[in-house]
Amino acid sequence: MLHRVRSLGSACLAATSLAALVEAGCTQDHDFLGRDPPGATSTSGAGGGPGATSSSATSSGMGGGDVVEPPGPTKLTVVNGVADHDAVRFCFLAYPDGTGAGVAPWPSAAAGLAFARARVIEPLDAAIPEGTSVRAHVVAGDLGATEGLDCAEILALAAEPAAPIVAAALPVVPAPVFAEEKSLLLVATGCAGGEGHTHADEKQGCGDAYTIDTPTAGLVAAAMSRRTTFERVALQVAHASAATPVVDVHLTPGIETASGVFLAHDLSYGALAPFPPFTGLARDNLGALEEATVETYAPADLQRTSSVPMREILANSDVPATAVTNGLGFVLVAVGAAPGTEDGGFWHPLTYTLLLADP
Repeated sequence: MLHRVRSLGSACLAATSLAALVEAGCTQDHDFLGRDPPGATSTSGAGGGPGATSSSATSSGMGGGDVVEPPGPTKLTVVNGVADHDAVRFCFLAYPDGTGAGVAPWPSAAAGLAFARARVIEPLDAAIPEGTSVRAHVVAGDLGATEGLDCAEILALAAEPAAPIVAAALPVVPAPVFAEEKSLLLVATGCAGGEGHTHADEKQGCGDAYTIDTPTAGLVAAAMSRRTTFERVALQVAHASAATPVVDVHLTPGIETASGVFLAHDLSYGALAPFPPFTGLARDNLGALEEATVETYAPADLQRTSSVPMREILANSDVPATAVTNGLGFVLVAVGAAPGTEDGGFWHPLTYTLLLADP
């Protein structure tokens, strides 16, 4: 049996191109995903993870002071980065008055969205209430117990003693975000908690603030760039691992003699970088994509802290290796435990999923 979680979590915005949220970093008011208060540091990647700093992650030679983001229809990609459960469902409720009565959970199948998997909500109004701010509740545990229930019934079940599920209320996303002509990304992050979800190394799996009584379920919101270059692969990285400190992210191609490139420097929790996207490699430069690796390094340190094979990343993704071609943009989303954290806890280790930036 599981304990109910009443968590408002933490919220971070990668605000490189969310016009409605210009100057937003990691919000100070975790009850509303809006602008920072006057005087707060505003960057493209303000982080809330361990060791986070207010820094902007960029790639050398990729400055973009006057770069214009191409317009396009509003798209929303949702990623499950909740590290301590195998799958989750979401209840997207109108804020502040939504009760969940008559609202179906998303995804519609009770199996939910697996860890490190992504799905595009299309059309948007299939799950997102129109014309209002939205609070998502993430639901985990025995998801079979949620089959046939609406969101009000699911949240009531989670509130019962010895409930089979946990439910965490995530920060509010303001209505203007969903009206932006952007390719939006929402990642549920951290740990939702539950019976038995305690361990000597739990903070390495779930973030510094985690205890069984203070879970760390949170939200990272970003706008993925639609900018591409005809003869190159465009790449960005989203940091959505609540347990991972500020890192440099490096890509080693699947070519035996290749030394690789840094995709992003000083990437903090909640950041999506670089902007404009990194376009230093053509598809041929990536070699056998399944043999490539994505590594993390401590900033200004040559000591590698993690290495995840692209074969694993592709297995997490709906993007096949054959779809990675010149002229398209992609985003690597980091989720799970801190780099180098040993298996054996209740969490998933650090991994990535690969998304189309413009699905």
